[in-house]
Amino acid sequence: MSEVETTRIKNKTKKKDISLRYLVLAILFWLLTFTCILVIFLLSSEEGEVSNSTSTLLQGKINNTFNIFLISNDSLRDLAHVTEYGGLTLLAFLAIDFTNRISKKKSYSESPLKIIKSDNEMNIIFAGWFAIINALADEYHQLFVNGRNGNFGDVLKDLIGIILVLAIIRLVFSIYLASKGRKEVRYN
Repeated sequence: MSEVETTRIKNKTKKKDISLRYLVLAILFWLLTFTCILVIFLLSSEEGEVSNSTSTLLQGKINNTFNIFLISNDSLRDLAHVTEYGGLTLLAFLAIDFTNRISKKKSYSESPLKIIKSDNEMNIIFAGWFAIINALADEYHQLFVNGRNGNFGDVLKDLIGIILVLAIIRLVFSIYLASKGRKEVRYN
């Protein structure tokens, strides 16, 4: 076999080690994840009065749409925390999952030290920590915004959204595997 043919075979092998589809999806979901973080940052940068009037306006529109008192301003703000960080967690999970699928090589599974027992568990843990760190950073940021304060209670509301989404991801993954008659690949 000639040197040119050997090089061509090596290049084909290298190309097969990278999934272009997962690369594009990873980039897309990382962009969406950081866009979500930016939106959360911009919303938490609003001064207290502006933020309160925005949520009061939205609360009025929701209640007027249904012609009943459906939600209070405080409940709407709490729901916003749960929803924002639930969405951020889902986007972060998908970004991490697609990033881990770019290469077909399984470096983690070949590691001698495997504390986490599966790829799905690893993705869930990393997405959870990513979202929690962002929730803490957001509340710290609000310490420097007029009329706002960093509130650990808000972090707990964010945590509800984070845990809820991660539990749903785990449940959907388990149901999907069961429907296919497969078991999760676990490391020894």
